[in-house]
Amino acid sequence: MELDATTFVLEIINFLVLLWLLNRLLYRPVRAALDTRAQAEASRWQALEDRQAAIDADVARLAQEKADLEARRVAAERDLADEVAGLRLKRLAELGRELDAEREKARARILQGQALAAAQQEDALRERAARFVADYLTRLASPPLEGAIVELFLVDLGRQAGPAGIALRDGWSDRGEAPPEVRVSTAYPTAPSTRARIEKQIEALMGANARTRWQLDPQLLAGICVHLPGHQLEASLRRGVDAFVRACP
Repeated sequence: MELDATTFVLEIINFLVLLWLLNRLLYRPVRAALDTRAQAEASRWQALEDRQAAIDADVARLAQEKADLEARRVAAERDLADEVAGLRLKRLAELGRELDAEREKARARILQGQALAAAQQEDALRERAARFVADYLTRLASPPLEGAIVELFLVDLGRQAGPAGIALRDGWSDRGEAPPEVRVSTAYPTAPSTRARIEKQIEALMGANARTRWQLDPQLLAGICVHLPGHQLEASLRRGVDAFVRACP
């Protein structure tokens, strides 16, 4: 094939358009996500540094309190030098117990404050991350993406054999349904040809004709959910959001 000037120019234009699309649809969102995450990490580290400074101040205060108590103990020993040795030892023991109690209380307050601050920061980060994932997947949802997910779903469905296929067939055969009812949900309207392929694949998997009922479910964002008797098969962006939220705790 000969390469003329027009073809060469068109190839260059196609390449430039591809670069523009990649920059607009992929690089900028990913860069924005990375910047947001970096800002969140910086805020978290700043909060941790502030908390560490507060802890250091508490430690210094405790050290001062310890020094003050020690001074009180020395003064008490000097004042009680002429008293009975038993009373002096008893007083020293009391001061030691007071010091230990104050130290334990202060340590407990510090640990409680650290745990509370860490839990609050973790909850805030988890909530922001979940919102980001949900918003990003919502923006990605589209009929073409749903079509790709459905194709992957059909491939995975065709691989269901052996024990998996037996379990699916037993789910409706135990109910005595003839034929069983299958509910299929999608986020966008499905082409008749695609519906026919899905219904054929389901009937082949179940080993029987089925009464298929189609419905739209925008909560899927993009994808498909098949409700079989006793089972549910789903491939959608919603599962990605739900799995992320469940994995956070």
